[in-house]
Amino acid sequence: MSNYQRTADWLNACGKTPNDTGLSVQIGCHLEEFCEFLKVLRSDSEGYAKLLDRTRLDLEWFATKLKKQEQFVYIPVHMRTDALDALCDSEVTGNGVAYMANFDKPKADELVLASNEAKLVDGKPVILEGGKIGKPEGWKAPDLRSCV
Repeated sequence: MSNYQRTADWLNACGKTPNDTGLSVQIGCHLEEFCEFLKVLRSDSEGYAKLLDRTRLDLEWFATKLKKQEQFVYIPVHMRTDALDALCDSEVTGNGVAYMANFDKPKADELVLASNEAKLVDGKPVILEGGKIGKPEGWKAPDLRSCV
């Protein structure tokens, strides 16, 4: 089963179905993860290091607004093909970064997806106040050390 299908099945099990509000929240989640990547980058230039940090802080702030549904974004119908292209390209370039960093991305993908699936208890999510998907007692984040 593809990573896409496993993710779609997991979101569906968590009660998340495609709609405008859910899309906006998921975009916030996507931005939040990109910010985690920006946070680990270093630059040999102090000026560019500050630029990275300012960019990350702005994106984190905006991602939080989206996730809390205090702000909404959408993909206009006439731009849906471009949006899909950008998502596919970001997956390809992300895999390229993993390749160039010599990460074991297939193994990491498996560990992360299995960890998300472990958040389900008897096929149901733990839902926190505000609708966030929680972690059941005993849940552990994936250990990716063997993938680097």
